[in-house]
Amino acid sequence: MMGLVMPWHGQLVVVLLLAACAGCMVHDANIAPESPRVSVPFDYRWRFQFGPSPDGAPGPGSTDFKDISGQGCTNIEHNPHRVTPTDCMLACAYNQDCHVWLQDSKIRVCYHGGVDSKCSPSITPTLPAGGQRSSVPPLRTSYENAKQSLNDNSWDLIDVPHDFVVAGNFKNMSDTHHSYLPRNVSWYRKSFHLPIDWKGSHITVYFEGVFHVAQIWVNGQYVQMHTCGYTGFTVRLDNVTGILYGNDSTNVIAVRVDATFGSGHWYEGGGIYRRTHLIRTNPIHFTHDGVFISPEVNVTTKTIDVSVELESFSTGSPKVLVSCTISDPAGAMSNITAKMAVTMEAGHPQTVRIAIPASNIQLWSIKKPYLYEASVVIEGADGSILDTHTVSVGFRQTHWSGASGFSMNGNAFKFRGFSHHNSFTGVGTAIPDRIHLFRAQASRAVGGSFWRMSHNPYLPALYDFLDVLGIISWDENRDYGMEYVGAMHDMVKRDRGHPSIVVWSYCNEVECTQYNKQTGLSFRAAAKALDPNRAVGANGGTDGLDVQGISHGSNASFINFHKSNPDMPLVLSECCSCQTQRMNRIETTTCMHDQNSPGLLPYVSGSLGVWTLFDYYGESHGFPSVTSSYGNFDLAGFPKPHAYWYVLNWMAMISTDDYGRPPLPSNHVTRILDLPGEITTRVEVLSSGAALQLIVNGKPGDKVEVTNPGEPIQAKVDAPERVNCSFPRNLTSVQCRGLDHNGNVKTPGQCKSACCDAGPSCVIWQFAEKQGCWMGTADLSSCEPSEDPWVGAGDIVTVKNITALSFDTTGKVIGSHTILGAAQASAISLELDVPSPDTGTGTALVLDGHDAALVKASVVDAAGVLVTDQVVNITFRVAGGPGALIGIGNGDNHLHANAKSDNVPSYGGLARGIFQVNLDCVSKHRDRIVQIDVDHGPTTVNPGACGTVDSISVEASSPGLQTAHLTIPVSTSAEDLPLPVAKKSVALEGFPFLTNFVG
Repeated sequence: MMGLVMPWHGQLVVVLLLAACAGCMVHDANIAPESPRVSVPFDYRWRFQFGPSPDGAPGPGSTDFKDISGQGCTNIEHNPHRVTPTDCMLACAYNQDCHVWLQDSKIRVCYHGGVDSKCSPSITPTLPAGGQRSSVPPLRTSYENAKQSLNDNSWDLIDVPHDFVVAGNFKNMSDTHHSYLPRNVSWYRKSFHLPIDWKGSHITVYFEGVFHVAQIWVNGQYVQMHTCGYTGFTVRLDNVTGILYGNDSTNVIAVRVDATFGSGHWYEGGGIYRRTHLIRTNPIHFTHDGVFISPEVNVTTKTIDVSVELESFSTGSPKVLVSCTISDPAGAMSNITAKMAVTMEAGHPQTVRIAIPASNIQLWSIKKPYLYEASVVIEGADGSILDTHTVSVGFRQTHWSGASGFSMNGNAFKFRGFSHHNSFTGVGTAIPDRIHLFRAQASRAVGGSFWRMSHNPYLPALYDFLDVLGIISWDENRDYGMEYVGAMHDMVKRDRGHPSIVVWSYCNEVECTQYNKQTGLSFRAAAKALDPNRAVGANGGTDGLDVQGISHGSNASFINFHKSNPDMPLVLSECCSCQTQRMNRIETTTCMHDQNSPGLLPYVSGSLGVWTLFDYYGESHGFPSVTSSYGNFDLAGFPKPHAYWYVLNWMAMISTDDYGRPPLPSNHVTRILDLPGEITTRVEVLSSGAALQLIVNGKPGDKVEVTNPGEPIQAKVDAPERVNCSFPRNLTSVQCRGLDHNGNVKTPGQCKSACCDAGPSCVIWQFAEKQGCWMGTADLSSCEPSEDPWVGAGDIVTVKNITALSFDTTGKVIGSHTILGAAQASAISLELDVPSPDTGTGTALVLDGHDAALVKASVVDAAGVLVTDQVVNITFRVAGGPGALIGIGNGDNHLHANAKSDNVPSYGGLARGIFQVNLDCVSKHRDRIVQIDVDHGPTTVNPGACGTVDSISVEASSPGLQTAHLTIPVSTSAEDLPLPVAKKSVALEGFPFLTNFVG
């Protein structure tokens, strides 16, 4: 045994390192219901009032600014990415130091100024919108909705997580960034009891995330405000005057949520959109996020660095013993324990550090994300347990080089990954955990082993998935500026224990460049104070970086930067905003090939932020489109053709020995990218073979050599004999690329006749007054919406079936893909995409009150063939069992159906229903939930065992079509929860969801 004396915060503490041994004391990680630390789900039975209301006006109470539009001001600073005047004004209104705001929507620039700002039309630059106030009124804290005595029985009863913005109706308005869904102020209230035996304890409510500005009242008393919509916060209850204990005494917590503004140029949602927890601890306890076991193994000392923060709200200066035990759930390593004696002082948090030997540990990696358990315990002088906390930990060694890029555990590899935004069809930003698991597995299936948190921290559960699945990540702060350093601190403190995170990012793109050097240095200091060994970076230019990220940069921009900064590690942190849809593809794969290429430069660490893996609400670039089109999967989770380019280039063409490749098998790729109804005279096919052959309606074509591996092959399809010069596909208001100009005709009718006379060489004709007649054999995927008054039409090749065959160099068939033409719609069919072994998401929903399923509805003909070119309205419903429909969608970026409706039109023959369990007989401390919650809400909580429970029965129907039925299996086993499922699915045998997808 060794003794080590360490000074810390002016206090002398003793660290004892006990050598690894089989008989060392180990803390039991199974916390009993009445252990010192109890965390009770606080998600159920909230009352909700959707704004507007008399208490629903936006802002902090007063937003009286004198109009100074068209003026400029002195002594102003950028405020990050407030994309509308309302965003800029309200951000200023909530800031007690802000007297002036100026905004320009065209360039998404917002400025704030203080009391010393002087404004005039003669001061440049002048901005088109602005306001100034001579004094700052106090924050309004008196609202009827906050009063304890308010009768809220008429309010809706809901469970959280809950995004109230996505429940609105789409409306064409000037704000083009936020999915055309109205934003507002809404209220939540929850009545609850506190157990009488908790009296004398430290009690808090932990909100994982509320968007955007949250004000909190307890029993009518104003408690606090939290202004960052992406970081969590705690509300202390035991020190509130008049807090009540016992089953006969009711407390009320009220939350006012102002979601009328944000800082994103995308959909940000609104409400209590993440989980909430009621936490009881001893007055002496670990602080929230205060336990940190560093994932970075100290190469010099060969030790694991442990940092523990604890605090005391008891009287006197009690002495306690803090211990940390590292254990291996697989049993391959003996437990390692270290202890430390600490003298506590009331109201003064103590931070202590421990160094634990790191010998014989298995390192965490993408291919083998090995995790240990760390248990920390506070013991009183009498040996009593005062607090316990258990976390999963993984250990790895990372290194960044300006010359060679990134390496982990001594192995260099290139990043291949995606950027993300936090929304999904039907649920907005309140995404259930199992859908996050689906998204993570989808990333791995297309070769993505890197997850960029763009442009904000995500919910805690997602990082747990990345840890167990072996996906590395870039954790990104949202707001950048001196007044937001605290948010950077909160992100790092919350997430620093995750081995998957390799970079802390300050900011994104334009906001990175809007501040002086001190801003970057302050953000660096905030991160390094909490986590000194992890790199800091940014997706843009700023100061104080270890890693420079470049967004959408060309090869030349990387080459030039490297010449000037040869020692600075570089990464392509965002690229490839390539738009596409499942139907009527817009861009070709050339966009992805070209924009990913800088990541292949020898000194660049790779491409970690392809924009994006999934579509998201907002950033639609104009009504009636309401969602983005950048994703490789659509908003409903259906893969688009571009996803298969990544399967080919990032999986099939990457060696399984590559240290950065997900541990999934290397399968050959053969994929026809077009739908039957979109084919004119050619199709595009992806193939990992050496040669390709098409068989169209049973007729084999010639073999075509694959001369450009990784890129689509254009294969010819013979045009049909045209009958009566018929062009049944309407091409009005779109412009098709690749046609030839015919200057001899002057009218639409003449243009059509000329195309008809040309025979099979012309399948599309278009005419506009200024542009004239254009005709030829362009692919329909090249036809894009146009403001010019084009008229025209195209022929349709009648495809009964097309099969693509891939061959290796010996002529052996190594892969095939067939698409079938359909007859008239006859029925609906249902499939369970999540949970499913085909997506690596398990086999059943767990009855925990939150778990959710993704159901796919397909419109099919009498033979079961998908009908892609008929729009059918589909109605989902629960026919029986413990579940509810919580959202719908279809992946169409023009879908205007209400997300909470039960009816949705098909798109490309598909629609999505999201179903959630409404029974909880699995969560810990259910007896406490029943004791604490006052109201009865959508979810039933069973304090005992549920016994035998029926599965969830769902159906989908449409007038005139055969109704479909599906059973969603349910489970009461914790082993079927999303995180244990993820642990068991690191080395998937495949991802049949992609391979077998039809649509």
